[in-house]
Amino acid sequence: MHVSANKLSRTALAAVLAAAVALVPVGVAFAVDGDGSSAGSVSNSDSTATADKKDVSKARVDAAAADAAKGESDNGEAPKPVDNPDNSIDDGQTSDNSFLYDASIADLAGADSYYDKQTVQVTGEVVGEAIAVTGDADHAWIVLRDSDTGSTVTVFVRRSDLRKIDTYGTYGTTGTTLRVRGMFNLACSQHEGESDVHAQVVNVVSTGYEHKDVFNVEDFAPGVVALAVGIVLALVFWRMRERSR
Repeated sequence: MHVSANKLSRTALAAVLAAAVALVPVGVAFAVDGDGSSAGSVSNSDSTATADKKDVSKARVDAAAADAAKGESDNGEAPKPVDNPDNSIDDGQTSDNSFLYDASIADLAGADSYYDKQTVQVTGEVVGEAIAVTGDADHAWIVLRDSDTGSTVTVFVRRSDLRKIDTYGTYGTTGTTLRVRGMFNLACSQHEGESDVHAQVVNVVSTGYEHKDVFNVEDFAPGVVALAVGIVLALVFWRMRERSR
């Protein structure tokens, strides 16, 4: 009986060892498969990321090309070079940029040193008459008047610019309105320290015209009333003087 138990124990131990030996290759194979799948997953992830980056770069290039094509289609032509003759400057432009300082005639009439040697642009009515410059047959003086304030400024112009003036302002006549761009001199060293504008560009804003004064009786009403009151007061004074005698 004792021998049979020992044999049984040995048989069970052998069976356990055989099962353990049989399971070892299976575990190794499983581990190898697991490592391979992980490596494959990482490799696949890297490939996917690289492909995504390439797709994004290609999309950006395509978008840039599309924008460029759209810009060319919108403009209809390639950009013009700076020295293209079509890129012209309008001498009569208003002061819409930092290179041109627009000033009123009233400002220049009361100007300080800030305006001296500044390029300004003024607009006003030509009044009086053109005055010849002694010793200079190519230039003349004109006077521009601000119709709002009555201020005036003297402008040194070329004689060729005088042809643009059709009317000089005077009583019963409105002179040509000019827009003049030039350098303002607070005390011009060339013209005995006078304040003036040396015109560089002269343009006509509006032509001059004559206007007749309209007789208006109402304009004389205050004078008539004052005269009547004066006469009445004179008669009252004379009457009181006669009574006092």
